[in-house]
Amino acid sequence: MISEVRGRVRSPLLDLVRLTRVVRWGSGAEPVEVIATEADTPFLSGVGGEGGLAINPMSPVVTRAVGQARPPEELAEVLRAVTARIALVSLAVGEGDEHPLRAALDDTATRDILVVTAGDTAVADHPWTIPVLSCTSSGRPSWFVDPDPDARGLFAPGEEVPGPQGPTTGNGVAAAVVAATAALLWSMFPTATAPQVRSALLIGTSHRPSGPPLLDAERAHEQLAHYAT
Repeated sequence: MISEVRGRVRSPLLDLVRLTRVVRWGSGAEPVEVIATEADTPFLSGVGGEGGLAINPMSPVVTRAVGQARPPEELAEVLRAVTARIALVSLAVGEGDEHPLRAALDDTATRDILVVTAGDTAVADHPWTIPVLSCTSSGRPSWFVDPDPDARGLFAPGEEVPGPQGPTTGNGVAAAVVAATAALLWSMFPTATAPQVRSALLIGTSHRPSGPPLLDAERAHEQLAHYAT
């Protein structure tokens, strides 16, 4: 069930990751660049907007469509062109020399760009990125997710998430929820650095003895309020 609360969306998905109160504290205006296939970008770019969960409804969204399973060096070129402080990557990477991709991801860290990615892609292997895996509305791993006990990153809602194109599912959708949360938090703490936002998000909350924690927006907000102001 999704309803409007004082002009903002009230959803069990927001309650799960403690976003319900946080979305009332800020408008979420930090830009996000979405790097995905042409077919996926409309779904991913709409997750955080007014037609979706309204996490960051004021954020400008730039989409960079890339073909599926393109060589790593092609994705590296796209990453080097990113100008927003948040990049959402949901894309299978094809075969090829991965050194240019690793160098481009190193460069995003140097340029203070946060990279949030679907947890089942080659981009997720880079230590700077935040890999995200999908969970159900109750916080359990989605049926299509088999998390490694030592997996890093986060779980976030990724099943039947509302959006202007209709409900959508996937690890990329879960990553879009985290990217939208990052945009909301960065709008509230504009002087925070990418490492500070990244560290705050990765705290999460753990309901399982192994695997990555669940996104916890209130804990991330508390962390940034303490260290980024």
